[in-house]
Amino acid sequence: PEGATEWLGRKGYIATWNYELDSGCYFIRLLYFYWLNVPRDPLFTSKLVKDAVQIMVDLWSVEQRHEEDKIAEGKLFDCAHCGKPYRYPELPRNGKGSETAYTGMTWSGHRPSDDRCRYHFLVPSNMFAFVALGYVVDLAENLWKDLKLQHSAQSLANEIKSGIENHGMVAHPKYGRIYAYEVDGLGNHLLMDDANVPSLLSAPYLGYPVDEMVYRNTRKFILSEQNPTYHTSKDGKVKGYGSPHMAARIQKNIWPMAQIIQGLTADSQEEKLQLLDMLVNTDGGTGRMHESYNPDYPERFTRSWYVRNWCSLCLDIYLV
Repeated sequence: PEGATEWLGRKGYIATWNYELDSGCYFIRLLYFYWLNVPRDPLFTSKLVKDAVQIMVDLWSVEQRHEEDKIAEGKLFDCAHCGKPYRYPELPRNGKGSETAYTGMTWSGHRPSDDRCRYHFLVPSNMFAFVALGYVVDLAENLWKDLKLQHSAQSLANEIKSGIENHGMVAHPKYGRIYAYEVDGLGNHLLMDDANVPSLLSAPYLGYPVDEMVYRNTRKFILSEQNPTYHTSKDGKVKGYGSPHMAARIQKNIWPMAQIIQGLTADSQEEKLQLLDMLVNTDGGTGRMHESYNPDYPERFTRSWYVRNWCSLCLDIYLV
């Protein structure tokens, strides 16, 4: 890779420099469910696997105080870019990101979409981190017998949840108390949702113990025109939301992934069936899911190769 890709540290490898909190959550989630289903795999006795989990817990802990330039230290942090505060060329303030104050939540440079955060305490990713830390507690207690890791993961999970409850909810003039998408601990917040998972809509699906009233209010907000990423077709038959990640010309596209998550978290059978009908009738005549589509002209979709990836897997889960 050359040019901007090289400069931004996106080199086609597993690790990239654009730090997203959810990436570590997915690693822990995969590891945990694999352990539940194949507990005797020798993978779980590998020191490298446990060390990787320990790195996540230690990193998330120091990134609670990102503004203070805290650094994760110890023998596990021996990489080329360790031993110094995180910086990324796309972020403001010379790569540090916008200003934050301690909330209990842990900092993220970027969203699951790869877009940079506006305010760096990304609430849905912190919800996911809380869930992932619960997996770490179970692994530490019942697999690795590591009391120190167990306690540090539980303590961090408690702090993150407290941060969400005390800083991640705001009063909306129409919908009441709702979860914000991003906050900074300084009173600023962003109200929206992004189709990429973790999203606010996906919180209960991922296992986060939402406040039921706040989640209901948030869901109403997300599935309304108050949410800047929500779109409908001109005839009103197709509804859903997308992501600011899209280029300007396709910014009003709907993402099937968001519709699938809406169905997975819906209470009524009627809503689930309506969404399935929309998904089937907006495949652009291909019989497959795509990244996004124009709600008025579904044949105008993005990333046909998405059929082999994330969205198709989400649809499989929905159908099952």
